[in-house]
Amino acid sequence: MSLLSEQDRQTVKAHLGAITHPVTLLFFTQAIAAPETALITRQILDEVADLSELISVEEVNFVLERERAATFGIDGVPAVVLLRDGEDARLRFLGAPAGYEFMSLVEAVILAGTADSGLSPESRALVAEHVVGPMDIQVFVTPTCPHCPRAVALAYRMAVESPHVRATCVEATEFMDLSRRFNVTGVPKTVINGTIELMGAMPEPVFVRGALGLPDEAPPTDAPA
Repeated sequence: MSLLSEQDRQTVKAHLGAITHPVTLLFFTQAIAAPETALITRQILDEVADLSELISVEEVNFVLERERAATFGIDGVPAVVLLRDGEDARLRFLGAPAGYEFMSLVEAVILAGTADSGLSPESRALVAEHVVGPMDIQVFVTPTCPHCPRAVALAYRMAVESPHVRATCVEATEFMDLSRRFNVTGVPKTVINGTIELMGAMPEPVFVRGALGLPDEAPPTDAPA
């Protein structure tokens, strides 16, 4: 039974029409003792791939291909890594992209398939100026959080904008070890390089400056009379 209604299929298919590069969804799972969410994830990926000839799914056995998983920083399942033209697009999803996070998956596919971050010129300039080394962005989410996809989208956009950035959407209730490590008590919670933390969804300028460790811009003030 399809998870997507026919109306949803047509809507998503229209969005995916923007893709111009082949996108491969590397699906990390395991044959034995795989969580139930792995089956759900595979079905979601297959249904998305069915909507565009430029999208394909490649299943990777996490147990048998540990080294390959390690090259992408994957240490649990289910996990999805996106490739653009066969190369790492630096976009990740840990857990099942279900509920509100389905649109985060679609957003990731579109970003990978267009290679355009869609960030404002101001944000692009800040990323170009301040991201000079590896930046790892993790956004903790839950499927029932309506505000989480915005934070995930901005993290993904930064990864598309800079080759130094890797962005991962983490389903907090499935990856509890990570959630405990970063004291996730609410979502969305964004963690940058394990040190900078941002809580909640926010406008693009605030998110980008926060992720870069820059202070908020002071609002303009009227000149004294």
